[in-house]
Amino acid sequence: MTSGATPRLRTAPVLAVLVCHDGDRWLGTALSALRRQQPRPRHVIAVDTGSVDGTAKLLADASEGPDRVIDGVLTLPRGTGFGAAVHAAVEHAVQRWGDPGAWLWLLHDDCAPEPDCLSVLLTAAEVSPSAAVLGPLSLDWTDPRLVVEAALSTDASGHRQTGMGRVELAGSFRQSTEALAVPSAGSLIRRTAWEELGGYDRALPLLRDDIDFGWRANLAGHLVLSVPVARLRHARAAGRGVRRLDAAAAPPGPALRGVDRAHGLRTFLLNCGTLSFVLGLPRFAVLAFLRAIGFLLLRRFSDARAEIGALRYLLSGRARLVAGRAERPAHGVVRGLFTSRITRLRNAIRGASAALVRRRVEADLALGRLPEDDARPGAWALPSEVERPVVGPSALPAGVLSRRRPVRATGGLRRPVVAVPVEAPPGPRPSPRPRPSPVPRAPGAPGVVFVEVDRARVLWSLVLGPPLLLVVGLTVFGILANAARIGLDLSGGRLLPVGDLESTWSSYLAAWHPVAGGTTAPAPAALAVLGTVGVLVGSPATLVALLFLGDAPLAGLAAYAASRRMPVRRPVRALVAAAYALLPAATAAVSQGRLDVVVVHVLAPVVFAGVAAVLRGGAGASWLPVASGTALALAAVGAFSPLVHGLVALAALVGFVVVPGRHGDGRRRVASLFMVVLLPMALLLPWPAVVLQNPAVVLHGVGAFVASPAVGLVDLLSLRPGGTGSVPFVGFVVVGFALVAAVLRPSRSMLAGWAAVVLGGFAVIVLRTVVVAPLPGGDASPGWTGGPLVLVGWGLLWVVLSAFRRDVGTVPVRRVVSVVGVLSVVGLACAGFVGLRSGALTADGARLPSTLAQEVPSTGRSVLVLGTPTRLVAGRLPAFGDDDLVPAPTATARLERWSRDLTGGSASAARTALAQAAASGVAFVVAPDRKTAQVVREAVGELVAVTPAMSDGRPVLRVQLAAGNAVLLSPELARRARTGGNPPVELGAPGIAPVEAAPPEVGVRVSEGPEGRLLVLAAEEEPGWRAWVNGRETTIVRAWGHLVGVTVPTTASEVRVEVSSTLRELLLLLQAAAALFTFLTALPSRRRP
Repeated sequence: MTSGATPRLRTAPVLAVLVCHDGDRWLGTALSALRRQQPRPRHVIAVDTGSVDGTAKLLADASEGPDRVIDGVLTLPRGTGFGAAVHAAVEHAVQRWGDPGAWLWLLHDDCAPEPDCLSVLLTAAEVSPSAAVLGPLSLDWTDPRLVVEAALSTDASGHRQTGMGRVELAGSFRQSTEALAVPSAGSLIRRTAWEELGGYDRALPLLRDDIDFGWRANLAGHLVLSVPVARLRHARAAGRGVRRLDAAAAPPGPALRGVDRAHGLRTFLLNCGTLSFVLGLPRFAVLAFLRAIGFLLLRRFSDARAEIGALRYLLSGRARLVAGRAERPAHGVVRGLFTSRITRLRNAIRGASAALVRRRVEADLALGRLPEDDARPGAWALPSEVERPVVGPSALPAGVLSRRRPVRATGGLRRPVVAVPVEAPPGPRPSPRPRPSPVPRAPGAPGVVFVEVDRARVLWSLVLGPPLLLVVGLTVFGILANAARIGLDLSGGRLLPVGDLESTWSSYLAAWHPVAGGTTAPAPAALAVLGTVGVLVGSPATLVALLFLGDAPLAGLAAYAASRRMPVRRPVRALVAAAYALLPAATAAVSQGRLDVVVVHVLAPVVFAGVAAVLRGGAGASWLPVASGTALALAAVGAFSPLVHGLVALAALVGFVVVPGRHGDGRRRVASLFMVVLLPMALLLPWPAVVLQNPAVVLHGVGAFVASPAVGLVDLLSLRPGGTGSVPFVGFVVVGFALVAAVLRPSRSMLAGWAAVVLGGFAVIVLRTVVVAPLPGGDASPGWTGGPLVLVGWGLLWVVLSAFRRDVGTVPVRRVVSVVGVLSVVGLACAGFVGLRSGALTADGARLPSTLAQEVPSTGRSVLVLGTPTRLVAGRLPAFGDDDLVPAPTATARLERWSRDLTGGSASAARTALAQAAASGVAFVVAPDRKTAQVVREAVGELVAVTPAMSDGRPVLRVQLAAGNAVLLSPELARRARTGGNPPVELGAPGIAPVEAAPPEVGVRVSEGPEGRLLVLAAEEEPGWRAWVNGRETTIVRAWGHLVGVTVPTTASEVRVEVSSTLRELLLLLQAAAALFTFLTALPSRRRP
């Protein structure tokens, strides 16, 4: 019986090879998909590589009966690779049928091709006769809307490249493209090309065998096509680590990452050009070592092992590089199909853009907003709208149009999208175009919102997003408001000049500091913070300048990031962050050079969010980075403001008791608490001991001492700490907003903000009622309330932010509130601009005249700076951190007496004070003004000489008395020095011989002389000094009542003097260990999709 219809082929000249290995959970679906192919392959050979599950039974059932789908089953050892299995199947088919077909169709047991997959591939091969390798589009096993693999490529580092992001939509893949390779699952290979190329490389049992074969096919002149119209579902069991790689059990296996990395490098080296091969081995060795170090720092230990394992695999000879290259007739890079560095950079930029949009969408969805609320077309699509019928040229198979060759691409979307898994909103929607499926599909996949990442959306999310507008606006504010002090070397107010990296670190690590006559007290931990972070920006001085000039944008960004978990709209978060950045206490801190409060202002929101996360618990695998990161930030705060550090630690302890934890999270929560409370103490060693012993450090913070300005109750209530830099009453805007928010829209989330207000208020009361003398000396005075008021301001703004939560309800009169909020921030900005126009902080720091700037460091002589307080420093001018060193017990009173006698005492008292200062190594005296310098000159007469003034106009006087950092006294002067007498006040007094040495380490050789001579160092005598004469330890003698002295024998001798610091060095080692642990654990672990 005849019919006019075109007859349909029931079989195609194709040999299908189904390779199975412990895949019974997917094999049933794969066999069903194979049975539903139209047309079916002429022959199907299944290869079971030693499966120990139900695979053998499923294959046996599928090879029996009239409707069998498998023509034969081969059983091979468990360690057989994919390529070897295919080779065995092809050889068996040729022996059995002679000509099993012109094509080979390679299938995995975890892939299920669509019913028309083989037909589409054969049609594409017919249209493109030069095509020898064709591959379908691989879709996710559980959600066929998402693409998992398409065309493949590689780069110069041997990494597998797909050109796709984390989530790609199947609807965007339509046009066939030329590629370097296609995935092995579902690939259709011309049998003549298979035999010509020798099939898959048996030395690559798993992973990268498909790229190697496709690369060789391209070099042989064959065409490799990715045909996205042909589709299959692929579980990727081996690639996702679901299935053990038994075929790659030998090193670098069976670890997935190790095998993938090793085989990727081998594939590149075997197929690349000669020059690339010669340079590739040393290049890969260096890069693998560097990557391993980087992965170790990121705590990605499996990736680090993979890099080292891959390097050993190459260098050990097991990769057979030379022999493998000799067996291959052609080498080189296929132009247009190889992933270049520019392409990788372009993909990275696209991925970053997608990540930004993804975060934006996730934040909006958390607030109950869908991207369609933006009223922009094409912003999002429901899952049912993803698959749309394609018409026009894009619907034609490859080669139908007039172009000579298909589009060359490495695979990827021309319109990339990102997906955020959410429940789709209910409502009528058009039904998707039905596609046949080999098996009944599972219940509907979870709703996914698909967002197109086009230029408009990236512009909207990044360039016009609230975070960038916030940072740009605050940066412009900071530049304009601080225009008079822009520079990279700021000083003034509480900020003494900051040294470079070398001087900062040497000062921090030194056992003895030439400040106030010398002290063995530990240096403030703030120097370590500046020295560590200063490396990133060039110098500590640059870092300090960036902190002051960029205080507003840095604090605003920190506040915005700290509120990211709040279900509040981004514009509201940005307004609140801007208000925090412009708090009166912050602008006053910048104006007055108070670095401690600036650091608190920048880091307080971050610490607040970290402590809240620790108390909340349930952070999953990220609890360790959260706890360590919070400890790092809190340690930085504690290095500058011990008071705020103590308040946060107290809040964490109280919160741990008050805030209930989640069930089963107790141990992790306790460990996090201990890290937040105790780890910062270890990071600050040995500084905490100084803080505990000296309350002045707690109340006054770190920095040069400046008397706290008077402040009234109204100022404190308006968040104004007093002094320059802030406008009265403007802070009532923040207070009023918080009170109104608490009354009209109360919520539990406000409790954290009120807790910060209570803590800050308590600290304000303590600072204004307790008076303590500062470390450098002077009258007892209360502390400055800027730091606690920053905490109060942040707490009040947190209350305001909590009132705008979406779960609290709709904000009444929303537009009115928005206008008032914007006007309030503008008012804070105007007040801050006015306040920052004044203040002591300046970019014109004081410097010694050029002649003295060279003499003082080279000689190491001391400079006595008269003022309040009086400072004594050797080898330089006073610098940041000097006022935070605990001086020797009598040093502060002595400096005050010298200053008093030189500027207001009698002539004899002034001359005696100058002689005592000279005995302590003073070579220059800096007077606060010309009038004071004239008083000193009239009092001491010829004992001083005038030198060029400092850059800020302060006069400098040179001391003419014989002195040095170390002197040898005659027996007569030695007796006077031991008995507490005064040094000689006459010019050219005999018996003083300067020695070329300087503390803290002195080693001199003295000649024979009379008995009773004394070696005196310009260093305060205190515990820790030790001396040796001819290798025998001797007793330290106190000279001139406070200096270090050593008795010298009559014979020629070697004298060595040094200060012991064993305990301090142990504490520094412990600090370094704690810092290393914290840095490594604070790095976020890798997120896997």
